[in-house]
Amino acid sequence: MKLRTKLVFLIIGQVFLMLVVVGFVLAFATTRFVLDIIENDTRSGLTRATPESFEMWIEKDQEESFHVTPVLKEIVDKEEGFLVLLNKNQEIVYSYGKKGNLPKTISNEDLNTIYQKEKLNGAKIYYWSASISDNEYIVLYGKEPKSEFILNYIKEHEKSRTSLDSFDPSTLVYIKDLKGSVYLFDQNGKYIDDINGSANLKKGIREIDLLSYTSKPWNYKNEISYETLDNGSVMVTAVPNLSYFPDDDFNRILSFSALKNFLIIICFLFFVIVLFALWYSFRFGAPIFHTIRWVYNLAKGNFYEPLNRKGRPVSKKKNGKVKQPYRLFNEVIVSLEKLTATLETNEKNRNKIQTTREEWIAGLSHDLKTPLSTIYGNAMMLESDQYEWSKDEVREMGQVMREKSEYMSELIEDLNLTYRLKNDAIPVDREKTDLVFFLKELIEHYERTPFLDEFYLHFHHNKEKVVFSIDQAWFKRIIDNLVANGVKHNDLGTRISVILHEDMDDITLIIKDNGKGMSQEHVANLFNRYYKGTNTKDPSVGSGLGLAITKELVHIHNGTINVESKEGAGTSIIMQFNKNK
Repeated sequence: MKLRTKLVFLIIGQVFLMLVVVGFVLAFATTRFVLDIIENDTRSGLTRATPESFEMWIEKDQEESFHVTPVLKEIVDKEEGFLVLLNKNQEIVYSYGKKGNLPKTISNEDLNTIYQKEKLNGAKIYYWSASISDNEYIVLYGKEPKSEFILNYIKEHEKSRTSLDSFDPSTLVYIKDLKGSVYLFDQNGKYIDDINGSANLKKGIREIDLLSYTSKPWNYKNEISYETLDNGSVMVTAVPNLSYFPDDDFNRILSFSALKNFLIIICFLFFVIVLFALWYSFRFGAPIFHTIRWVYNLAKGNFYEPLNRKGRPVSKKKNGKVKQPYRLFNEVIVSLEKLTATLETNEKNRNKIQTTREEWIAGLSHDLKTPLSTIYGNAMMLESDQYEWSKDEVREMGQVMREKSEYMSELIEDLNLTYRLKNDAIPVDREKTDLVFFLKELIEHYERTPFLDEFYLHFHHNKEKVVFSIDQAWFKRIIDNLVANGVKHNDLGTRISVILHEDMDDITLIIKDNGKGMSQEHVANLFNRYYKGTNTKDPSVGSGLGLAITKELVHIHNGTINVESKEGAGTSIIMQFNKNK
């Protein structure tokens, strides 16, 4: 898989993971917030409950049995109430609470009473329609209105209710047992008298206050009931409100819960971001920083991967495998390893070529200086008046000067030719030529020259006619250089063979001898421009450019050239030319 594809999949995966984590955090915080709302709702009893609350509190199993959460039971027990669940057939399918308060059946008349008066058997009734396990049920919740019990008790046992001072002691005991209180107000709501009264109701009461209590009883510390007497005064009975939880407290706690959950989300997201940042720095930062250090090393000429304190490459394990954080960038690491090896090889080759170049320049300077000294010496001798030179002596010195000048000219021409070949700046005029005829004539020419005295030159070919497009002048230079090289570097009596072979696609030309051969180091450097062999018979002969020129001339004929040699076993120069190019 390519690096770009890996990164795309990795980033998509990380974004998806982050979204999952964020979603989980939001779901967790939302759940906490909802639970806080429900918990605070239960503090005000069931008066604030909604159908959704009962859908959470009541469950039905596969056996049609109902299970109520401890939270709901705790609320019912706290208010000494009862809970009844009716199906569509008005059947009681579940009930919970004080046995004495629980209704055994619910009739149509009872339902009408509940609907019109919100009462049943003296109890205050609240009702909801809830969907439980995809079935609709009516939830009835009833609790005893103790304040109303006190009011009814006073009606039954006291003849005069306009004066609290005349109440019978038994009435006072009943009021005290229920932890109740009684207030008497005039028709304008002004306070007149009380029994066990508290300061907040002594300030007075209005009809609108009574209506507010009816709509939101949880906002009042007391559960109250009231009755307007015959003289226009109002009697109010009150008991402690077990569901007292005012809206201000509810909103304050709800705001605090929202803030708390918001801070939880922020802190958790900050933790996740830091965690992801650390993970990304480990996953991406370490490999990128390692790559930068590696490139910096290469720029400084240190051709190796940065090492750890144990001397091992940073990206590798003991067994040589790539460490987990670096596997994503495995392609980069492999490329850098190849680049490092290439640069190291190039640096070694550059240093080797530099050394060879310096040696070649020193040799070339010597090769130029020697004939120049000879020319200079002969010129001084001819110029001197101390001697009278005969014609033969003058002719001999002139011949020496000419030979040395020709040698220098050839040396300079070879140097110029190497750079022209390198830059493709020489004219090439290729024409179809019979190589068998061409090479036979060339070998016959060699055999007529003293150059090959006491050397044996043979020509072998597998076909009588081999046609190939060549530039005859440059191709002759190839053969001249290779044959001359075989002569210069071998002893007298060496056999040199020229072998021409043609097959379907290629033409192979081999110059082979049974001479001294050469080492592998010489084979590796044979075609370098500045390399000069060490086994020539005449150190003043050769510029070290002949085989470099030969290689370039073979290339312009769409060929390749290789060397096979072993010390003491001769040398073979193998050239292959593609017939289709």
